[in-house]
Amino acid sequence: MKKLSLLILGLCSGLLSAQTADDVELFQLRNLHGTPRYTAMGGAFTALGNDFSAYSINPASAAVNRYSDLGFTLGFNNRNGQYSNFYGQKGSENNLNVNFENVGLNLILNPDDANRFSLAFSTTKLADFDRSFNLDGLSNSYTLGQYWAESSAGQHIDNISWDAYAAWQAYLLVSTNDTIDPDGFAYGEDDGNGNIIANSTLRYTFNQDGSFNETNIVMGLDQGGKVYYGLSFGFPTLSFRREEFITEYNLNNSNPPYSANQYTFRRLNDIYANGFNMKFGFIYRPIPELRIGASYQSPSWYTVNQFYESDVEANFNQEPYSGVGTATQSDILETGQYSYRLRSPAIYRAGVASVIGKFLILSVDYYYQNQANTQLYTNNNSFNISESLLQTDYQPGIDQLYRNGRQTISAGAEVRIKKIFLRGGYRYDESVYDKAYQDNTVGAMQSLSFGLGYKSGPWSFDLAWINSSRDRSYALYRGIDQSNQSFEVLQDLNMTEVSNNIVAGVTMKF
Repeated sequence: MKKLSLLILGLCSGLLSAQTADDVELFQLRNLHGTPRYTAMGGAFTALGNDFSAYSINPASAAVNRYSDLGFTLGFNNRNGQYSNFYGQKGSENNLNVNFENVGLNLILNPDDANRFSLAFSTTKLADFDRSFNLDGLSNSYTLGQYWAESSAGQHIDNISWDAYAAWQAYLLVSTNDTIDPDGFAYGEDDGNGNIIANSTLRYTFNQDGSFNETNIVMGLDQGGKVYYGLSFGFPTLSFRREEFITEYNLNNSNPPYSANQYTFRRLNDIYANGFNMKFGFIYRPIPELRIGASYQSPSWYTVNQFYESDVEANFNQEPYSGVGTATQSDILETGQYSYRLRSPAIYRAGVASVIGKFLILSVDYYYQNQANTQLYTNNNSFNISESLLQTDYQPGIDQLYRNGRQTISAGAEVRIKKIFLRGGYRYDESVYDKAYQDNTVGAMQSLSFGLGYKSGPWSFDLAWINSSRDRSYALYRGIDQSNQSFEVLQDLNMTEVSNNIVAGVTMKF
């Protein structure tokens, strides 16, 4: 046997992950990450500034600083997923990770002048993808092998799907003259009435890691303490890797070649991307107690490199065919690396804040993004994927599933008691998906946060706790029925995901 590439298979499987709406969603995430002060106040900093994470939403923030400063932040994140009615079971999964959140440097180039210039650098985490879990002991009455056999019955192996071909290579599908037999899955037993019983116990293993970060180079101008302007160049980078294992065991079986007792289907989706955007913003102080801010973030243009592979392993009570052995494995069917371009929509931000003396700050932010402007395309540097494929097979799905207008609302407060700062915040971030599809994808995220700060001379020590929650549906395996409609071969996993992130940071002014 030989390793097959995407080009050899001719994109025969509609389930291949060349670029799905789920993949594009990764580039739309702006979770509540960053410095302790920023996160504790819900990220409502468009009109406030003076914070390293605020540079990623309004570059005028860098101009608000009176002194040069340097800061670093780490996060300690606990994720919990609650699920119910998944093959009749309920339960939870937990993950604990230590994350980099932010590092920043702001240099005031002429601190003694009325109009001050600043040059700042900041790298901030926008989203974290790390999580792993394992679900076992699930009773299943309709198996993957049955679906692959039914969808391939009577077809030559050159015309069946990518996944079915891997199953055939592992002898999990039975063929005659390289044509898949009716009921051609290599397990099951007759109940005596002509019906084949092919139940299984299901195990699902999910391993995912990666992050979405952005580095900003910021130039700011403080014009007499009245108006602050900013311009930044953003360089977002995304790294994502998801590997899933679906194992079905305790299979009913009979005589060879129908003697399989277990098999595992593995799939891997690996994405790396880097991009570019620009941001323009201002903050205006009509009176000392009021600040009004607004910013525009251009579309982000990404170069995306992606890799997808899958394979099937099987175990048999007896050799399915002489000389094959009882442990079989398909080739690793892979796309090889392919590259394309992605444009994510522009973001419009506005905020208003009230600074009352030196003891109270109140702030509210509003973001708007038109998801309909998400676009896949190729250029001269793209390879191993065509423009026609993106526009025919994948762009229409994104256009259908995504909402036109997506909004984010956040609010925060800070109270100062001598050297102690008490903070609180709230954030509501709409899903990128249209409301009609959120039950089968991902819903809105809500975040509640609190924080504590202590300032001594040039040093500031800050701590924040952020609780975020949303509903998400994971598609274990979707198939295509005779009407060419998608359906759940294996049940979707519906989870309520709750994240508790403790963020700690230190800042030094100089």
